[in-house]
Parts: sequence; C-alpha cells; structure tokens
Amino acid sequence: MTAILFTAFGACTLVPYISFRCKKKLMPGILLKVATSIFFILTTSAAILIREPVPFEVGPGLYETYKFLFFGVLLGQVFGLMGDFWLDMKDMYLEHKDTYIFSGFICFLIGHLFFIAGLLKTYGANWDTRQYLLILGGGAVLCGGVLLTEKPMKLAYGKFKGITAAYSAVFGASIAAAFCSWYFGGKNPQPLVMTIGLVIFLLSDLVLSGTFFGKGKDRPADYILNYIFYFGGQFTIALSLLVVGQ
Repeated sequence: MTAILFTAFGACTLVPYISFRCKKKLMPGILLKVATSIFFILTTSAAILIREPVPFEVGPGLYETYKFLFFGVLLGQVFGLMGDFWLDMKDMYLEHKDTYIFSGFICFLIGHLFFIAGLLKTYGANWDTRQYLLILGGGAVLCGGVLLTEKPMKLAYGKFKGITAAYSAVFGASIAAAFCSWYFGGKNPQPLVMTIGLVIFLLSDLVLSGTFFGKGKDRPADYILNYIFYFGGQFTIALSLLVVGQ
C-alpha cells in the first residue's frame, strides 16, 4: 500500500498548491508543486519496488520482464517534474519567460519519449508495421488537431507553434503507443490504465493551452481544472504499474 500512501500525500500537497497558485503566491506554490511531483515519482518508485502479496507483487521475474517499462515511466515522470519547474519559473523571471516555456515543453516532450520507449520495448517485440503506423497516426492526429483548432479556440501559439506541434505529435504517439500496447499486447491492464492516465493528462493540456495562449482563460477555475487533470493523469500513470503483469 506504499504507492497508495504516496498518492494520498500528493493529494494533500496538491490542495494547498492550487490555493497558492490561484492567489499568485508563486514561490510557496512552486515548492508545493515540486513536492506533489516528487510524490508521483515516489508512487512510481514504490510501484516498482513493492513486494506485497498478489495482485500487487512485483517479483524478480516480473522485474526482469518489465524493467524497461518501469524505468521508462520513472524517467518520463522525472522529466515531467523538470517541465513543471521550468513552466512555473516563467512567472517569476519574466525576462526569461520564453526560455522557460521552451524548456518546459522540451522536458515534457522527452518525458513522453521515455513513456513510448518503455512501452514499445516491453510490449512491441512481435509487432509489425501496422502497429507502428497506428502510433505515428496517433501523433499526427493530435498534432493536426492542435494546429487546426488554434483559431477556433481563439489561441495564438506565436513563436511557440513549432514546439507545440512537436510536443503534440509526441504526446499523441504516447497515447497511441499505450493503447496499442494494451490492444495488441495481450490485453494486459497496465497499458490500458496508462492510456487512461495519458488521456486525463491530455485534458490538462487542453485547459493549459487556454491559460498559456488564450485570453481570459486564466481564471482560478482554469488553474484548478488544469492541475486536477494533470496530477490525476500523472498519478494514474504511476499507479498503472501496480497491475503490471496481470
């Protein structure tokens, strides 16, 4: 139950973080956000190392089989933590705002690449071209959707259009990779739960795009929804490791 306990701790730091963020108390908010991010990384770590009775057992055999998935998820979330940090720093040092936004996007993009690598190494050994085309198609669909809805959603990506497109493509590919890992990988529940977590994560990005690139979409309700979806997605991804090999 250690992983569940870390999830509960994360919820306890998330609530005051949202409060500080809505009140624009930046430094206490950043510290609490980093603490919440550390808790989802600890949740992932606990899910990897846990030695509890079935169905939450990850013994030596399972570790050897799923080690690339474990560390793909863990490293992906470490880069997510770094992305969190850079994106929050943009509000503290406005003269370097663009650098921090680019850094945040790049860290999240690398994190999703680790997710994809862990999934493909674990579940994709016997795949053919069809599965990889589906993954590339998932990336293309999300990237195209993000770019085509820029004006209808009253957004302006400006100088960040390129990195937004690249990040969206990799994110879409990670969702498709998780779904294909479930559908073509023996219907193991872990990638299905991870797919759900990634979709929840995507909902946070849809809200975040308004606060970053839109006007009048930085209300307290927008921040609350963003962080509930974001951390809800991250903890769901971490907890997916509890059902690995089921």
